[in-house]
Amino acid sequence: MDQLVQFVDWKVMLVQVVNFAIIFYVLTKFVFKPLIAHLDAEEAKRAKIDSLARDIEAQKAEADKQAHDTLEQARREANAIKTQSEALAKKEASLMISRANDEITAMKAKAELDLANERKQLEIAMKDRVLDIALSLNAKLFGKNEANADFIKQAMKE
Repeated sequence: MDQLVQFVDWKVMLVQVVNFAIIFYVLTKFVFKPLIAHLDAEEAKRAKIDSLARDIEAQKAEADKQAHDTLEQARREANAIKTQSEALAKKEASLMISRANDEITAMKAKAELDLANERKQLEIAMKDRVLDIALSLNAKLFGKNEANADFIKQAMKE
């Protein structure tokens, strides 16, 4: 150890320790503290950004859920409207068919009445025609124009 003490100069060593202390103080004051402060600020920014990202992700999930719920509700409402429309269409169709059947029945009754009236008119026309033919035949056969016209009309009415 004596040999080691021989190589060490205590004045140089003291100067080196003072230089080291000065350099350490300067680096700590002007480099390390601002660097640590800057790193802390960056870490805080990252934490804030991560927090905002989580919040945005949560909001996005909530919005997706609301959109899904709204879409489901719209589908349910559309199905309800569709069901109502189908029921209304069936009701309207049956009502239209009922009206058409009523109109057909009324038209059929009117046609039958018209046919009956035409038959009566044809029957009357035929009776008149038969009477005219009978009177004309009577006039040709017997030579009398008015021969028993009242009798023939009475017989035809019966």
